[in-house]
Amino acid sequence: MDLRWWLRFLTGFAVLYGMLALLAAFDATGRFGLVILGGVLATALAVEWVLDGTRPAVAVRSLGLGRPGGRALLLAVVVSALVLLAHPLAAAITGASIELRPGWPWLLIGIFAFHGVAEELVWRGFAFRRLRAGRSFGSAVAWTMPLLAVAHVPVLVSSGPAVGGSAMLVAAVTTVPLAYLYETGRGTVWAPALVHTAIDSFKLVLVPAAALTTFSLTLAAVALVVPLLALAVPRRILLDRPPAGAPLPATRTERSSG
Repeated sequence: MDLRWWLRFLTGFAVLYGMLALLAAFDATGRFGLVILGGVLATALAVEWVLDGTRPAVAVRSLGLGRPGGRALLLAVVVSALVLLAHPLAAAITGASIELRPGWPWLLIGIFAFHGVAEELVWRGFAFRRLRAGRSFGSAVAWTMPLLAVAHVPVLVSSGPAVGGSAMLVAAVTTVPLAYLYETGRGTVWAPALVHTAIDSFKLVLVPAAALTTFSLTLAAVALVVPLLALAVPRRILLDRPPAGAPLPATRTERSSG
């Protein structure tokens, strides 16, 4: 892939991630997650049109919003449930009372739309999909990690080295199982979005200030280990039908520049 391809890719990613970061700055809670998802999706469709001339109806599927693989989705549900065990575990360690926020069902929808679907649309539906074309799975994941590191620098600065560093580490490590769920889920974002939502479930609860650091580090530790369990399930089991092309077929531009 030549310099022109990289310039197009990085420009598209910068525009898409820039929109995600801009909208997130107005609402860090996730309550307006549906609005954030709408803005990110509209931007993604525009980027796909500009880069490759892809029509919106086709781009929606290319970005990972098609019909998911049922087995990968089931695995994601199991993994997400295990990640959520970090909450009672943290409560047991700290002895603190961890309670759900008022209006948590609506907040959960917003977190799924924002941290689940919108973020996975950027990282897997756009970045990983394009980096995967012409590369091995491991190579595409490795190329995604520098982008994740740069994106999490603000968290490191605002939250300090302990919490920010753990967030960056979780983002880097979970790139592998989330990309795996993306591919085995027929190139869709739904399975990784569920796990991503579980990892960001701390926004659903009220944690006493004295227990906040321990809670954050406990959730980070669980989020580092548990999603990796998805890799123990072979692809042949998760692919509940012969894949149409995992990774997804390269775009016209990707084929010509490969």
